[in-house]
Amino acid sequence: MKKWIIISVIIVVIGFAGAWFLLGKSDQTQSVEAAAQTTSVQKGKLEVAVSGSGSVTAITDQDVTAANTILVVKSVSVAAGDTVDKGDTLVTFKNGDVVTAAYDGEITSVSVQSGSGASQGTILLRMEDEDEVVLPVTRGDSSASSDGASGGSGLTADTVSVKEGDAVEAGATLVTFTDGSILQAPVAGTITSLSVVSGDSVQSSATVAHITNYSTLQTTISVDELDVTKVKEGQAVKITASAFEDETFEGTVTKVATSGTSTNGVSTFDVTVQITDPKNLKMGMSTEASISIESKENALYVPVEAVYTSGDEKYVLVPASSDDSTQSTSKITVETGISNDTFVEITSGLREGDSVQIPRVQSSGNSSRGGLMMPGGDFQGGGFPGGNTGGRNGGAAPSSDRAPSGGGQGGN
Repeated sequence: MKKWIIISVIIVVIGFAGAWFLLGKSDQTQSVEAAAQTTSVQKGKLEVAVSGSGSVTAITDQDVTAANTILVVKSVSVAAGDTVDKGDTLVTFKNGDVVTAAYDGEITSVSVQSGSGASQGTILLRMEDEDEVVLPVTRGDSSASSDGASGGSGLTADTVSVKEGDAVEAGATLVTFTDGSILQAPVAGTITSLSVVSGDSVQSSATVAHITNYSTLQTTISVDELDVTKVKEGQAVKITASAFEDETFEGTVTKVATSGTSTNGVSTFDVTVQITDPKNLKMGMSTEASISIESKENALYVPVEAVYTSGDEKYVLVPASSDDSTQSTSKITVETGISNDTFVEITSGLREGDSVQIPRVQSSGNSSRGGLMMPGGDFQGGGFPGGNTGGRNGGAAPSSDRAPSGGGQGGN
């Protein structure tokens, strides 16, 4: 009985071993068959871009304070080259304020004329004293004032000429004060808030209104420190917004931050992009921006995982048939040009339409992406794909009739 038990156990073990061997061989065959595939060398426009996300903001979005009030010049009593005595009238404002000479001297230049507006501290003219020192004369040098507090230090609103929601041009009068000074719009835009009505007392530090220009919008994106050195003012940008999935907006880089923000050891830099035609974009909408760094027409390119590096050499593997009709591969040395995350330009070694081998993901327990496996064939050795052809953002599938794009940097 013991003998038959032993024999039965041996038979079962042999059966399991045989099944395991056959299944393992079948799986291995499937893995080898799926280990590599081929693609063709494409020809078309290859574009390198740097991408980032951000949100829409207004280029013009600012407070207007009473410190921005101006007085209007009624008359200028002197000209360059005139000699004046202390106390002589130099400039008279429409509200009755007068600027006089604080000392004897000569007028060297005059900066205002009748009808000019002068804010607090505006230089009206320059005088040279007896010691040949040239000093400026400003609106703040007024010797008289209708209420002793001209220019926003303690004003009373006489007339408010706008209301919330009004669109104004730069220079439009917002408020006229009882001392004759006026507050003008420093920029064009929409009055989004107004905090003064006729009869209100206003201090120079008080915010009187807020102006936002909704027709000139921008987006600010964060760019990785490895890519920001390639970003320059004036570069073209393609912008998409989550709210308009099928629409692309154009833009231009207007500012690149000189200092970055570090998070977990990685620094990013703000890049500001002015949107050329915002159309229906609204402030606060999320955006994705792709900054065009470099592009080339009629470039030959292959997927980045098709290019391997061994020392200073870059190469691809191409399918080849041996004498016994078995499929193998041969090594072709290539030179590369620009690249993004998806494609790399081939400047030498291949022609349009040539087939090259690219690795495929293997299902052997631990998944490995293309290029992290050794392709089969008659070439011994190899390496990791890409070399200096790596990028940072995604690209598109190969196509000869459209431009593959994505982030990254040019190859060598």
